Amino acid sequence: MPGTITITHSNRLLRALGIAVFWFVIIPLSAGAQTLTATVTKNPVAVNDQFELKFTLDGSGTKFRAPSLNDFMVLSGPNQSQSMQFYNGSMSQSLTFSYILQAKKEGTFRINPALIESGGKDISSMPISITVVKGQPGSGQAQGNQQSQGEKTNISTNNIFIRVSVDKSSVYLGEAIVVTYKLYSNVQLVNYAISKVPALTGFWSHDLEMPAQLQLHNENINGVTYQVGEIKKAVIFPQQSGTLTIDPMEGEVIARIQVKRAKSNNPFDLFNDPFFNDPFFGAGGYRDVRYAVKSDPVRVTVKDLPPNPPSSFKGAVGKFSMAASIDKPAPKANDAVSLKVKISGSGNLKLLDAPSIAVPEDIETYEPKTTDNVAFSVKGANGTRTIEYLLIPRIPGKYDLGEVAFSYFDPAKKSYVTINKGPFSLQVEKGADGGYATVGSGKSEFKVLGRDIRFIKTNVPDFIETGHSFVGSWLFWLLVILPPLLFAGALLYYRKNREALMNVALMRSKKAGKMARKRLSKAKALLDTGNEAGFYDETSKALWDYSGHKLGIPVASLSKEILTAKLLGSGIDKSLVQGFSDLIDSCEMSRFAGAVSNGTPSAVYEKAIELISSIENGLSK
Repeated sequence: MPGTITITHSNRLLRALGIAVFWFVIIPLSAGAQTLTATVTKNPVAVNDQFELKFTLDGSGTKFRAPSLNDFMVLSGPNQSQSMQFYNGSMSQSLTFSYILQAKKEGTFRINPALIESGGKDISSMPISITVVKGQPGSGQAQGNQQSQGEKTNISTNNIFIRVSVDKSSVYLGEAIVVTYKLYSNVQLVNYAISKVPALTGFWSHDLEMPAQLQLHNENINGVTYQVGEIKKAVIFPQQSGTLTIDPMEGEVIARIQVKRAKSNNPFDLFNDPFFNDPFFGAGGYRDVRYAVKSDPVRVTVKDLPPNPPSSFKGAVGKFSMAASIDKPAPKANDAVSLKVKISGSGNLKLLDAPSIAVPEDIETYEPKTTDNVAFSVKGANGTRTIEYLLIPRIPGKYDLGEVAFSYFDPAKKSYVTINKGPFSLQVEKGADGGYATVGSGKSEFKVLGRDIRFIKTNVPDFIETGHSFVGSWLFWLLVILPPLLFAGALLYYRKNREALMNVALMRSKKAGKMARKRLSKAKALLDTGNEAGFYDETSKALWDYSGHKLGIPVASLSKEILTAKLLGSGIDKSLVQGFSDLIDSCEMSRFAGAVSNGTPSAVYEKAIELISSIENGLSK
């Protein structure tokens, strides 16, 4: 029977397609297994020294589970970062979870494997053993919030802190709130980094655009003058009532502070005198100190909207106006008609639902098209939302669309406001094609569009011969042979791309000097226009980018300590390395504190070119 032959043919075809999918989809996907790599920036470490622990996955994953870190003090983390690279049309990505740890006591400690879910299975890292040795008096830098032996940093939350503020602490559901995150400091800051941004659970949020460089101003709190910079601003709209919490923001700063030697109990020690504690006599000096900062949580009271809202209310909160228009009051049958509703004002415009319109049965409708022109600022969200309804009348006649009603809640008036536009009507004329051919008097009756009538097919259909077998046919052998060939080609392509990706670091190293000179040319152009802040920012980026690309140091691991160690290990002269490090400090001080310690900007520019050229020559030997 033809029906039986067709079913058998379909089963065999599906089986062959399953074999093909197995060969060139399942096997290639399982060829490149992902790995979770655990690394530390230094091992062994001294007591009270800081180091960074990183878990890196070469791909994407979820549900990261860190091992216990109770043997160390966790200063920061987990800090998550993701990177993506495109090379010759291929993309590679990695996911990194990092911690800043501090050694607490001597001994050998084991960091157990971390776990992450990727591709439906758990991937684990290898364990790491950390050796902690006794700290050397006077060596290393004072890090975190600790003091090195014999020196006092006297840094606390009275010197550096983050404060979160809201323009309103009690609002209605859906009412706009502006939240501001500020960094306060009464000591010199070299750099800062935010490790955790609040999740804003229960709010819809939109971040405001911030300047590329931190803008500082003075602010007096309880008689103490602080330099204050706004780190982040956002407009948020509460989506649930009750008491909502804005979680703390966490970060880390590098402060340049003066350190003093601790006083000795020896009454004959003249250097206890404050005169001899001056940095000029080498008794202390300035030091870069890492300090972890964290804001306090902020609570906002969100009130429910009043009961019994109008039937046309769909969650709009703010102050709005509405305009509505129809482009063709007298269309022909099957012509498209546009009904536009434009809502303007301030409030939760991005969250508005389209107003409902009453459309008769004989008019075909589609999902409305929404266009936004909304600007966010410290005043909230202002602009317009335009909703366009597409209507297609199929039968001539007169149709009443009624009024378009839009309701919103006004927090200032503490009441609902309803706006009505219309009523609107359509006088539909007969179209050139005659429109619908109808039987009966209503849409519930049978209707057929004249131009869409399909005629009965008159050609002879293709029949399958009884007893014909798919197995052994040319299509069968093609599906059997083609998948292995496709798999072999895909494997060769994968290996070729993998070799190219492995050479990315080498290519970056070769081009590092050229890219650095290009950035420095841009910095010189900024200096010529009088933009010194931009000059120092671009020069600093040129020095850091050159270091990372030339020495193959990932961005997440790039620090002055690692950079210095790499340069010295590559045979670069110690004085040249020190000059490079000092120049980076000078640029960063000029960016964040406005102080120049390495001469004029022109001298900084010439020094940068000279140092990069000297290091290039040293590394090429």
